[in-house]
Amino acid sequence: MLIIDSLILFLLAILPILVIFVGLVFLKQSGTLMGVLGWLLTVIIAVLFFQTSLGIALSASWAGVLSSFGISLMVLFTILQVTMMDLTGAITRITAYIKSIAAERYEQIMILNVGFGSFLVSIGATPVTMLPPIMLALGFSPVAAVALPCLGYDPLTSFSLLAVPITIPAAAFGFDAQVLGCRIALFLPVISTGLALGMLWVADGFEGVRRGFFMALVAGLTLGFSAIFFVNILPASAIGLVGVFSGLVTIAVLFLMRALRGRPADAVPTPVPIPTVTGTMPLWKAAFPWILLVTFAVLISIPVIQSGLYNFLGPVQKVPVVADKIVDLKLLNQAYFWVVVSTIISAPLLIRSRKEARDILSLWVKRAWSPTLAAMVFFAIAYVMDWSGRSVIGGTLAFAPGADAFNMNAVIGLFLALAFGITFPLISPTLGLFGSFISGSEASSNVMFYGILKKSSDVLSLDFLSVYAAHAVAGGVASGVAVAKIINAAAVIDKLGIEGEVIRKVAPVALILTLLIGVMLCIMLFI
Repeated sequence: MLIIDSLILFLLAILPILVIFVGLVFLKQSGTLMGVLGWLLTVIIAVLFFQTSLGIALSASWAGVLSSFGISLMVLFTILQVTMMDLTGAITRITAYIKSIAAERYEQIMILNVGFGSFLVSIGATPVTMLPPIMLALGFSPVAAVALPCLGYDPLTSFSLLAVPITIPAAAFGFDAQVLGCRIALFLPVISTGLALGMLWVADGFEGVRRGFFMALVAGLTLGFSAIFFVNILPASAIGLVGVFSGLVTIAVLFLMRALRGRPADAVPTPVPIPTVTGTMPLWKAAFPWILLVTFAVLISIPVIQSGLYNFLGPVQKVPVVADKIVDLKLLNQAYFWVVVSTIISAPLLIRSRKEARDILSLWVKRAWSPTLAAMVFFAIAYVMDWSGRSVIGGTLAFAPGADAFNMNAVIGLFLALAFGITFPLISPTLGLFGSFISGSEASSNVMFYGILKKSSDVLSLDFLSVYAAHAVAGGVASGVAVAKIINAAAVIDKLGIEGEVIRKVAPVALILTLLIGVMLCIMLFI
């Protein structure tokens, strides 16, 4: 009877995610619609079956919305920036330059999505907003233009946003962030290479893999081994720079490789048509918003500047939610604030008339509302699941005696641990895939599933940090199928509605790599 009850609770806990997946992939509904329906279903199930009051479920949703700002507002404002660059011809100018230096499609994929994409993610920028218009202009299909930047979010996701996915749980749960970073980096040479090859397959099938195999191998191995190198030589306080340096090294190696191999005579690219009005736009002017953004992102990563910016606003940034739960917005330390600043500074340089400004704002609103809402909703789902079973006890949000057995995440994790026993490490990375698929954020997944993995690892006498590292890496892989990121990427090229098609295309890559992570974890633990 106990086993049957556990199975029922397990099925109820994963039901909202199954509904979202079926709606997207098979019923071809929009990601925003399925996100809202998934959130409503999660709240209902949490209240009816997981001993959660409606007040706690709604508070959890509000905490999720606030916590999403690092992603949802980044989506909102980067879409504004990209829309401005699109309508003023800056994207067209950048695309023409890229095609002039990288004629082959596989070169464009590796340089933009593996090298540049990894660097952007690491400093806190969002390739899923910045790169899709360029990929579409380079001649890639809409599905590939969306899927490739989402996959490009993956290789160094654990070191993204200046290593927030590692440092946040380390600070919250009291373990060494650098030790976890070293464990995560061990997976990256294999997984980064797998992602690079997966990008080629998504874009051009097995022919694309054949043509770009060597460059993908170089890109993936460079990214992975440079991450191992930097995480071991940099001081613990500089762990946030691991992804930045690894991305830069990979870009440099790819350009060096491109220069050494030269360009075959028949590979000279056909010039990309540039509208007459923007034909004389200098490259520096076209890229100026991104130059500013990268500069600001690097500056705010400096600890003394970071603390100074935070102290400027101080406690006003802390928003109470319920009981002892607060969300610290850290407004001036967030990349989205500096996206706004870089956009405002760049606007007089790029925008040529009031009409063009109105067109930009109109298209921005049309493009941005859906992916912004989706990012908030998927965070809300993640927080409702994480807070389920809790109640306010003595001014603290906590579990009443025995209520921890009714936490939705705990039910999922412990059911899998008991069902798979000693083979749990093989499938445990799927929790990372699952968590990031829901929330669109590896950082949220790492926080949500910490307790579950710690308890499961202790029960099975497994090395916890190795299990947790595998979970984190799989959470990065999930960026390729995370609905919030896909909606974001689709919105900037006006292709909302293709989310299910993108997931169908990318899911085999994500699932194979997640299984590979499980195999690597088993080797680390048992051999």
